[in-house]
Parts: sequence; structure tokens; C-alpha cells
Amino acid sequence: MADLGKPSVWRFGYASNISLDNLRTKKQLAPTRHLVGRVRGWALTFDLPGIPHVDPAFACVREDPSAVLHGAAFEVSAAEAEGLDRQEGGYDVAPVRFESYTGERFEGVGLYVPKPGRARPGHGGLPSKRYLRLIQRGAREAGLDPEHVARLDALPHHLTAPEVRAQSEAWIAEFEADPARRDRRWTAEELAAFDGSDPQKPAHTSALGYVVRYESFFRSWRGHTITRRNLLHVRGQSVDGNDIRHGQPGFHPLPRVADCSEDEREFLRQNLDHLLHGGGVIVGRLQDFLDAQ
Repeated sequence: MADLGKPSVWRFGYASNISLDNLRTKKQLAPTRHLVGRVRGWALTFDLPGIPHVDPAFACVREDPSAVLHGAAFEVSAAEAEGLDRQEGGYDVAPVRFESYTGERFEGVGLYVPKPGRARPGHGGLPSKRYLRLIQRGAREAGLDPEHVARLDALPHHLTAPEVRAQSEAWIAEFEADPARRDRRWTAEELAAFDGSDPQKPAHTSALGYVVRYESFFRSWRGHTITRRNLLHVRGQSVDGNDIRHGQPGFHPLPRVADCSEDEREFLRQNLDHLLHGGGVIVGRLQDFLDAQ
């Protein structure tokens, strides 16, 4: 049995961290080993509430003596593991025994388990199509147990409820009917100043060209147009590594919605749903975005 010690550290991925390509491209890690196998005594669930209307549920695990959790163990540097642990902020790391499909066994592999009180069984949310497809693709590409892959393929994904989209469209119609807001044109430079750091300039965000007064949980959204960021996310690319804020080289041109796939456009609309149903109010349009269309 191998002893896993520093300077390298092992983590076990059972959802978005299964895919070696995702670990490299989106998580910006450089695993030195990547083994597929199982961890006994833990069951996969989607009991971790996520981002309403966008990613309503994230994968997590619960202890179950009869369960087998399939996934991939990967070896990274201690510094990379610390960075990944920060990204996975809703989870603690529990040491577990990992068994590869080829018979290798390792102690002390880090398993991401929900922080106390974070998991909410029966919360009603489903994983987004983006997130579930990422898990399914990673499981298939990694060569996980076929029965496990089949179970993943059979899982339902989140669909925007008609009443949610209808309410979003009603709020947009109210905005369009109000000349004071409808005719207000913001520049990206102006938006950047509304990042919440000045009490006189509360946080605003722009999605799909709508400028929304909204105090986002995500600091990266404040004072920023998030359409490019959303597209990077749904395309499985490194968000922090490729997003561009106003004033940085390459900010213009902003993405053209006409160039997006239908799944990408729906993901963009869901992010706008999230802002509006979270209490956001549309206060104008972003001229930089309109010019790019």
C-alpha cells in the first residue's frame, strides 16, 4: 500500500474533477498521476445547493457503508492542492482510502465532503445541463465503471421553469416601458466604477447587455459585464485565467450572442434570471455590448 506524503498531494474527483482535461484547462492544474477507481463507504448525491436558476445543485457525498463512489484520484503539488481546496470552498477535505481499478491502494487521498450544514437533502435543485454534461463526459473519457456512467447518463438536469422565464420577461418589459431606464446607456468604463467599493456607487453587473443593480455574492461580477465570463464557464475554459475586465487588453470586442450555440444562449439567459430573481433591477443597457452585436 502506497504512502501519500508531501510534497505531492492526492485528491479524489467524483464530479467536475474527474476529467483530466478539465483539471488541466479549467482548474489550471498539472497532475503528475491520474488514476480511475473507487472509494468505498461514500455515496454520490447532488444535495449541495448551488446558484439559483443557473447551477441549482452541485455534487457532494454522504457516508453510506454500503455505497461505492467512482471517480479519479490525481496527484498534484501541495501548492496546487491548496489552491484547489480554496476553489472548492463549500467542501472540507477528508482523508480516505482509494482503490484503483487496476488494484493499487492508497491511504490519505483527499475527498471533498460538504462542510457541516451545507448539504441539504431534498432541497429540490437539479444539476445544470452544463455541470451534468461535464461530469458525464469526464466519467466516460476517464473510463469509469460502465454501470456508473449509465447511472450518470440517466440523471435529469435543471430546466428553467416557464414561470421563472415569464417573470424575467415581464421585468424586462417593464424596463422597456420606462423611458428613463430604457434610454439610459452605460459604458463599460462607467460600469467598472460601480463595483461596490464606493458607497455612493453601489454594485452593478451587466448580463446580456442589461445593466443590473445587484450586489452579487461573486466579487468578480461587480462592476463587470459577465457575458464573456459566463461563456468561458459553460465552454469549460478557465474563467479566472481568460476573463477580461474593462481596461485590460482584449476587452473589446465583447461576445456576439449570434455566435453562441442555443445551449450557450440559454446559459446566458439563466444568469440573467439569477440576477433578476435575486432582487436585481435593470437600470440601463451597456453600450459596449450593443455595439458588438
